[in-house]
Amino acid sequence: MSDYKIRDIGRHASGKDRVDWARHNMPILEAIKQRLSVEQPFKGHKIGICLHVEAKSGVWIETLMAGGARVAITGSPGSTQDDTAAHLVKDMGVEVFAWRSETFDEHMENAKRVLGTGPTIIADNGGDLHYLLGMDDAYKNLRDSIIGATEETTTGANRLREELPSFDFPTIIINDAMAKRIVENRYGVGISVVDGIMRTTNIMLGGKTVLVVGYGYCGQGVAQRLRGLGAQVTVVDTAPLAQLEAHFEGFKTGVLEDVLSDADIVITVTGRDAAIQKRHFELMKDGVVLCNAGQNSSEIDIESLREMAGQEHTLRPNIEQLTLNSGKKFFLLAQGNLINLAGGDGNPIEVMDLGLALQTLSLECIAVRAETLNNEPQSVPHDIEQATLKAALQEWVKTS
Repeated sequence: MSDYKIRDIGRHASGKDRVDWARHNMPILEAIKQRLSVEQPFKGHKIGICLHVEAKSGVWIETLMAGGARVAITGSPGSTQDDTAAHLVKDMGVEVFAWRSETFDEHMENAKRVLGTGPTIIADNGGDLHYLLGMDDAYKNLRDSIIGATEETTTGANRLREELPSFDFPTIIINDAMAKRIVENRYGVGISVVDGIMRTTNIMLGGKTVLVVGYGYCGQGVAQRLRGLGAQVTVVDTAPLAQLEAHFEGFKTGVLEDVLSDADIVITVTGRDAAIQKRHFELMKDGVVLCNAGQNSSEIDIESLREMAGQEHTLRPNIEQLTLNSGKKFFLLAQGNLINLAGGDGNPIEVMDLGLALQTLSLECIAVRAETLNNEPQSVPHDIEQATLKAALQEWVKTS
């Protein structure tokens, strides 16, 4: 059996059921899988993955393995489906290092375990594998043997372009593709974030004043879905163009400090740290619900909020009541982890069929023609994006 560190391998049967249901609704990946099983583009390669360990990722990993890859994977705090992790290990022979309750520090240790398996290609999510490669000299030799990478998110793209050193291999930024930004981010994340909030809280959103912090493609989708359910939505963003877009869409906009006091629910979806800082908590109303839909819980300064709180109490799964000495209450969802995955099942299966097809074809591009790409962060090649969109149209709209 493969090397692994998971919660309970005995739960593999229900994990298999999850993956079977996801596979039934992912025809784009199934078609790619059939081709890759013949062509074997990943033969001889180990793909090290940092992406949510859940059922849709299980179907994606089946596709990569059908193409000849060996796979090691870790997830993100709060998003791992422990039964899916067990299925990947027990039934598929994947090296998995992930469990649902892991902390961020444990997550980074698991990322180190993935790199320790010696991947030749990496598929990153939030830039954590790239961060370790670039900042830890223990991986100097690995930096020389990796031929290329993908990065899924805005957060990871920002880190690669603004913070991390350059690498001697290409990294394809999946989130640069308009197909991902519109289909997965706007529509998929918009649906799944609202679903996660409703599953977690069981409260009605109609009539609530909801503040969406960040109006990129994910924020747009969240705001639109909330409005569709009758919420009174306010949008803030530091980018003037984003604020204008929100304004022309009919959303109330403003400066964060000026609109916090009216919000019943605050949702961060910026892709950057410290969107909500310690000084902002005093501006919020008693009983406000705090929720993060960005990549990392660090979008909200939860550590400072916990230091301010005199009492902490878990009311129900994924809802913590933090009470200040003054009696003011905050309700924190999912410890600030991604609400759509920590409080739900993530993006709809069909949406991720498209998103993970982009990933698969980008990884294939690296495996077969990495030497033709520049050694820098770059967009998904145009032919790959167009092929994925045409496949989606064929499956969803039944075009020829």
